[in-house]
Amino acid sequence: MKKKVFMVAAAMAMSVAMSMTAFAGMGNWQQDASGWRWQRTDGSYPMKEWKWIDGNGDGTVECYYFNENGYLAVNTTVDGSAVNADGAWVENSVIQTRQFHGELGDEVLAAQVTTQTNTTTGNPVMDGKSIEQIVLNPEIVGMKGADGVDRLPNKTEIGQGVWGPTYNVEYNGVTLRVETDTRENWVSSFYGPAKVLFNNIPSEGIEMNAFYDNTGYETNATGRKAMASTGRSDEIFGLPGGSYRMAWGDVGERHFEILLTAGEDGLWYIYPDSPVFMN
Repeated sequence: MKKKVFMVAAAMAMSVAMSMTAFAGMGNWQQDASGWRWQRTDGSYPMKEWKWIDGNGDGTVECYYFNENGYLAVNTTVDGSAVNADGAWVENSVIQTRQFHGELGDEVLAAQVTTQTNTTTGNPVMDGKSIEQIVLNPEIVGMKGADGVDRLPNKTEIGQGVWGPTYNVEYNGVTLRVETDTRENWVSSFYGPAKVLFNNIPSEGIEMNAFYDNTGYETNATGRKAMASTGRSDEIFGLPGGSYRMAWGDVGERHFEILLTAGEDGLWYIYPDSPVFMN
């Protein structure tokens, strides 16, 4: 569609500026009596424009139109393009999506970048040896491997990956994103909160080095370094490259990456809702 082609071209022209001000493209949905707006972390709102936004932290973006007052257009047609009840651009009633591309000016849910904050009354665990050992959830681990797709509970196909379908799986009250491989009906990876993929994550959170002291899960290659973008991590977390840090490690044949939260003390923290990728 011509409108969308123009949007991408304009966004590419802005890509250098966007790369220098990555955090300007992060925000949260806000609702008042007049409707929904996308409020960026700098306090601004998109107005009289289309924007590609990952508004739910799933790594894909949908296209939305915001009017002259910054409110989301819903159940209407804008510039010849239809938007549904949620404001997403649709073609033949199908929501149009693509992978997040920060270099094109896409915007992302701020909570996915800052990850989770400590909302409990307690303080994060600083001594990893003072708590029960944190371990990979054995039930989740048991779903991986050959014929793992048959072991997935409550799955809904949401897309097609490189080797096979990607599913949303409802498990213990949360939605996990699961990648599969049609060869041998294989489950290759899980994406979800730390409190589900690990057992015994403390409810008040844990400092990164305390986590490694507790688990011994650091990698031989990088030790305890807080890692930036590497490999597919931008795509996995749906975040602009360099805008986040992650802990990672190996547990036997399993590898994990955990999105970290920066503390005001200069240390890094893991909370129960911190996003985790495990393969």
